[in-house]
Amino acid sequence: MSSLALMRWLEGSPGRYDAGMQALTFGRVGRLHAAVAGAAVVSLGDRVLEVGCGTGTVTALMLERGARVTAIDQAPEMLEQSRSRLGAPAVEVEWIEQTAAEIDRFAAGSYQAVVLSLCLSDMSPSERAFVLAQAARCLAPGGRLVVADEVRAPSGWRRVLQGVMRVPQAAAGWLLVGSVSRPIPDLQSELRATGLSLAEPRSWLMGTLSLAVAHKGA
Repeated sequence: MSSLALMRWLEGSPGRYDAGMQALTFGRVGRLHAAVAGAAVVSLGDRVLEVGCGTGTVTALMLERGARVTAIDQAPEMLEQSRSRLGAPAVEVEWIEQTAAEIDRFAAGSYQAVVLSLCLSDMSPSERAFVLAQAARCLAPGGRLVVADEVRAPSGWRRVLQGVMRVPQAAAGWLLVGSVSRPIPDLQSELRATGLSLAEPRSWLMGTLSLAVAHKGA
């Protein structure tokens, strides 16, 4: 599995972001985006909070399914790229420049789904715990927390191979942006800590790219 450690550098230029993510995930990111949108939007008119919208690829897929999306990202270049790319009416999508840690500003129970796609692995464990707890708080009864990210490979040769594959990416990430993202050690446990009920996760790339969905009780 190629590392997502260069995420911040890619975000510095929206023009190279999509191509870069294709390379970093060996072409799997398209399947992941489609799966995220399918898990997040169940009914026409669902309100979705998307954390870290990037260039708006998942946003567009959710809008096509009839969702009303609040899309946030801390990079103004990404938000501008998303606006230009989609041209969606304001009634369908709201673009907000802010960090993931600021989602505590949103009212409790106001969304049918919260989406965090390829952003948690760039946070510390304490940051992830806070963001996941706030995401769960934002969900309406019966809502869904949809998380897609790089995770630690299952034990054995796959974990060794993941470590080897990450070395050049981690070195480049450190040289370019002074920091390195890390695979999430146990995403399932972190999601259970929110009190939500987990569905069976889906995975790609030898189990190192995971999609997890957690449900809030009715």
